[in-house]
Amino acid sequence: MRGLYMAEGAMLVQQSQLQVISNNLANLRTTGFKKDRGVETSFAEWMIYEMSPAADTNDGGSLNPIGSAAHNVATQETVTSFAQGPLEITERALDFALAGNGFFQVEGEDDTLYTRNGRFVLDEDGTLVTSEGYQVIGVGGQIELQSENVYADPDGTLFEITADGETNEVGQLDIAVFEDDAQMEKYGENYFLTDQGEGGEEDFEVIQGFLEGSNASLTREMTDLMRVRRTYEAAQKIMITYDQLLDRVANEVGSSV
Repeated sequence: MRGLYMAEGAMLVQQSQLQVISNNLANLRTTGFKKDRGVETSFAEWMIYEMSPAADTNDGGSLNPIGSAAHNVATQETVTSFAQGPLEITERALDFALAGNGFFQVEGEDDTLYTRNGRFVLDEDGTLVTSEGYQVIGVGGQIELQSENVYADPDGTLFEITADGETNEVGQLDIAVFEDDAQMEKYGENYFLTDQGEGGEEDFEVIQGFLEGSNASLTREMTDLMRVRRTYEAAQKIMITYDQLLDRVANEVGSSV
């Protein structure tokens, strides 16, 4: 019976992995998307013994250890990879990509949200916002522009070019940098939440007219999908075999006693 439960556990793990891979595949073209990976774990192991033949009729035989096996497997957690995604040119003035670490900060409904999606627009008041309407946080507050005729320095400082050809500094994007082990929670719509303070070495460059693409790879995800499918099918065959054995025990062995 234990083998039946182990096969079931393996199938459940592969179902969980399939959900993660499906989400990665669905976001191959999502700007700034960060792929996930399911981390598997095993329960405590126990020793497996081999029963040696009895030396005589009065000897019950002996147990010889031959190895160990895990009780079962499970999905421990889902980990997000923050590896750099490819930079895609748009030539749009209010599109920004981050090369390196860091996140753009925006004002969410209740908390500050972090994102790698730098596709911004101007609302009716001339405030720089995301496509969802969240205000982009600048150094010292919100960023207000008269037009989209702006230029960005690599540190995120924005300059507006007036109709007279003059250049005025209008604000600076406030880029948040965290330690490598910071716990970032996906919030939805490609945003992240964290309760940890900023820290770590700043190593980023703001690139105007570009957007960061998804760091999920079609080739890698399809390879993982095939692996999950084969593992699931193998566990399914084991479960069918155990079911057939139990059926024989219940119907054939039991009826012959």
